Amino acid sequence: MGCFTMITLCTAASIEGLMLLWTSTTTVEDFSSYAAIFILALGKSGQKLSEKFLEYQLEEKIKEKTERELEHGSRQNNRAQDHVGRGRIINIWLLFFVSIVGYVITVCMAFTMNDASYRYTFRVAALLMGGTHLFFLFGCVGYRRKELRAESYLHMIYRICKAASGKRKSKYPATANSYHWKNYKQKHLYKHGRGLRLSPRVPRLFGWLDKAAIVEVEEENGNHEMQEKKGKLCMVKEVREVKSLVPMIYLYIASFGYDLLLATKNTFFVSQVTIMTSITKSNRDIWILFLISDIMIYVSEFICFIISFAFGRLKKFRSMDGRSKRKAGTLTRIGFGMLCAVTCCLVACLMESRRLSKGGMTTTMTLVPQFVLVGTTEGFVEGGLGSLFQCLVAKSMWSFEESFTEIVMGTGKLLTIPVVLFSSSWIKETINTSHLNRYYLLLGILNAAFLVVFGYYSIRYAYKEAWPEDELEHPPHQPDSHQENDDNEAQPEDQGMTRLIKWCGFAGVMEIKKK
Repeated sequence: MGCFTMITLCTAASIEGLMLLWTSTTTVEDFSSYAAIFILALGKSGQKLSEKFLEYQLEEKIKEKTERELEHGSRQNNRAQDHVGRGRIINIWLLFFVSIVGYVITVCMAFTMNDASYRYTFRVAALLMGGTHLFFLFGCVGYRRKELRAESYLHMIYRICKAASGKRKSKYPATANSYHWKNYKQKHLYKHGRGLRLSPRVPRLFGWLDKAAIVEVEEENGNHEMQEKKGKLCMVKEVREVKSLVPMIYLYIASFGYDLLLATKNTFFVSQVTIMTSITKSNRDIWILFLISDIMIYVSEFICFIISFAFGRLKKFRSMDGRSKRKAGTLTRIGFGMLCAVTCCLVACLMESRRLSKGGMTTTMTLVPQFVLVGTTEGFVEGGLGSLFQCLVAKSMWSFEESFTEIVMGTGKLLTIPVVLFSSSWIKETINTSHLNRYYLLLGILNAAFLVVFGYYSIRYAYKEAWPEDELEHPPHQPDSHQENDDNEAQPEDQGMTRLIKWCGFAGVMEIKKK
């Protein structure tokens, strides 16, 4: 019920923010605007949560139908597999339909309410959001509850860091028996200096995490379970899971330049639109520019799928396993997206320089290239970071992806504050008196520097290293393990299937079903 409750609270916050903008009077307009900005930002944080919740509910429906089919005997296995494939296609089409309806409503509001004030638009949006959320609440009886972990990810990370810091003076063991394996096979070690370390390799700053699983001399004759409860000892499997997050921390930090560009899109790009000559009678150019940016996100994702599909057909890449293919393709995709970010900043610098040389007398059409490039960057980078998380991080921590991504990317966007303070001499009271071209040039240099950092860590730690999965010494009997592995291997490719179906129609659906 946690997701259901959070979605309801975030939706209520969004409606309240729109209502503040709708009902605010002139005397309290400034206060209401700032309060509405905060509440709307809080409400927007539940957008991805609602999408994940919808995907989970649809997947649960598919699993129920599949289990019913399997209960009738092995003769129905093919029919059950057809159910899974058909259910996934329905799942994708439903998600696509929801997003299309949202864009259609936005376009209709942009072009049909030409003479309407923004206050009227806020009222329509608040009533529409409240009405559609009622449908979400009506379905609460049929929603499936999601099983929660006994321990949160943040607490596990804190416990392992605490145990490792308590043994920071301990030396790395020379034998594998000195690690706390707890019924798991003693595998995936590498020698570093005089001691053995746990795979995967991580940057030196986080190498000490291995010490959380070291069994010290005074603990060898003691009760290991008691040491675990006290937080002084951790399993090797848990340490590996936390270590698998370390490369993602570095790669996400290397994407801070991309976060700065997104923050600039929502601030200075918008400010430029407000002072330029409008090309529409309703002065809603910002709606059109943001729609262009969103369309380029889907176009970029479609291009990524086509390229990955084409490379998968080449004989040179068929010998590679599926995980290595996805990892190489995803790293290339993110790198190209960061290159687009550098290009976007340079184009924005050029366009702003031309506008200032003409005395500020330009139309909003000159901003189309930078909005196209920032949308292309979002399509390549943001989707790639989600795929890369599943390629590098332990499968048991995949559900931590959304929270981890939002925390790191949100931190990157806050870096806009020190960057703006550094360039305060270029930013004046108005856009016409400012030198945003210099700010955009600085942003391009920062993106280029972060691109080099991303390239180094992606080659050194992401591409060459792989998270090893620990195996039990006496695994339980699983008759359908081959089928489950096939399903699990196919799950990361569902994102690619989603993008293909969004663009290919009925023929694409039938082709995927056949394969």
